[in-house]
Amino acid sequence: MLDGLLDSIFDGIGELLNPLLLFGTLSVVGGAGVILTKYTSLNTIYVLLISVLFGIGAYVLIYFFLVIPMSNAESSTSISVNDLEGKVGEVITTIPANGMGEVFISSTNGSRNETALSFDQKEIKQGTRVVVVEVKDQLLYVSELIDL
Repeated sequence: MLDGLLDSIFDGIGELLNPLLLFGTLSVVGGAGVILTKYTSLNTIYVLLISVLFGIGAYVLIYFFLVIPMSNAESSTSISVNDLEGKVGEVITTIPANGMGEVFISSTNGSRNETALSFDQKEIKQGTRVVVVEVKDQLLYVSELIDL
């Protein structure tokens, strides 16, 4: 029971000690301190207190406008190798009939190179457009794309 309680306490603290929040707040406190010291004749204690207030304001703004939206956002835009079935690519390293080569596949999420084998067990030359027929064990099985 105590273990679960401590876990929940430290999970909450972990979010509040986010490096983005800490460094953003520290930057604002330091910047406000420098500006207030240089351009006002306030006592050092007042400069420190006002700087800390600016830092607290920055902390709240960063938390609500950056940290929370970023934690709710999609964590990744990359696609799995298993999602490549049916995609069209180009051979960048010749694929021997009974060996492996490399295929370049471009998509809206970026482009990637993947290891490929010939699905038809025929040699596929470099520069040939191919289609991914199957994905097994993180390897693409491709066939030459014939335009009609």
